[in-house]
Amino acid sequence: MASSMSSSLCFRRSSFGAGHVRLAPSSSSASVRPSAAPPRHVTTENNVRIRFARHGRKFAPFYRVVVIDSRARREGRPIQYLGWYNPMKKQTSLNAPAIKEWISKGAQPSESVARLLAKASIIELGEFGTYAG
Repeated sequence: MASSMSSSLCFRRSSFGAGHVRLAPSSSSASVRPSAAPPRHVTTENNVRIRFARHGRKFAPFYRVVVIDSRARREGRPIQYLGWYNPMKKQTSLNAPAIKEWISKGAQPSESVARLLAKASIIELGEFGTYAG
């Protein structure tokens, strides 16, 4: 593959983890060397949210309280299930120790989940009725 390329650089997998590719000189051109600077590691911080995932059928909603990446869709794959809420019967079941653990790790509840957690006395709402963290 390197012999068919016109330039002296090719893509080679490095040991930074899955999906990371860096530009490095091919083995055929030993005279071209990159600078001796250490490789740059790009880190991204995932914003984790505690929010509702809607289940149930039309006009009969049923919500699961989930920990999920904030960029994921509403019914995306959650990191962990923390409980459920049935607004039709006003029933709820929450895993309070796991919710407190996720909040201590930095997970932010959505506004509607924060109101539900405040009703269940798991967290306290701030001055304006929202979770202050």
